[in-house]
Amino acid sequence: MVNTKQADWRKFAISDCGCGMLLAKSKLKWSDFSKSTWDAIYHDLKNNKGKLGDLGSGNHFLDALRSYEDESLYSLIHTGSRNESKLVDHLIDQPKAFDRKFLDGCQWVENNRRVVLDIVEKHFGKTEVLIDKNHNHFEIVEDEVIIRKGTSKLQEGELTVIPSNMIGDIVTILSTAKVSTIYHSICQGTGRTMSRSDAKLLSKDYDYRALHSEIYIPEIIKNESIKIDAPFCYRDLDACLDLISDLVEVVQRFKPIAYLGQI
Repeated sequence: MVNTKQADWRKFAISDCGCGMLLAKSKLKWSDFSKSTWDAIYHDLKNNKGKLGDLGSGNHFLDALRSYEDESLYSLIHTGSRNESKLVDHLIDQPKAFDRKFLDGCQWVENNRRVVLDIVEKHFGKTEVLIDKNHNHFEIVEDEVIIRKGTSKLQEGELTVIPSNMIGDIVTILSTAKVSTIYHSICQGTGRTMSRSDAKLLSKDYDYRALHSEIYIPEIIKNESIKIDAPFCYRDLDACLDLISDLVEVVQRFKPIAYLGQI
């Protein structure tokens, strides 16, 4: 998150505008989860490459989750707008055009998350959307600009979700009054512990067999494609929560049971 008064701030706001996460609760129980159904969702997403309902690559993902508090099946969707975001790059010196195109990109990726959810609902039935919030945007406040990259805007008492890694726990949190002291901004994840280039080196010794024993990943998703986003690349959830304990209150905790990414 950056708070600035400089006139050329738009050059810092480009890239993946509107990227965000959607958390939905199914009417199914997590024990109703089916590997074959998850594989079918993969193929539907694959068929949507380049159009709405494209999960994307990088650290974007779809997780099936179980809660520690109830038996429901949950879905967490993390998608971006990398191709659409490129449409604003050449407009940084044209404020009105930039802002309009940027907001169009944010709307596109919100629609994209909903189409991904439509695919989930096609296979797992209707859901209740609990959270749908982006973490890459800007906010103009009088003569200042708040640029949020990897941080969500939260008012006091507002709900958001914080994932950790591919097999690590995920939490929903409510922000406290102290969130106002950091421009109403909260991290959208625990963050990386290393660069992607370092991750490539360490991934050679990573135990992918153990990973597959903890979470269902379709065989069509090769280990090579997830090596820079493997669990060891990200910070521990509880260590992260300790750092923001006065800013948030944990509401619910989840465990990932299946993953889709790099489609």
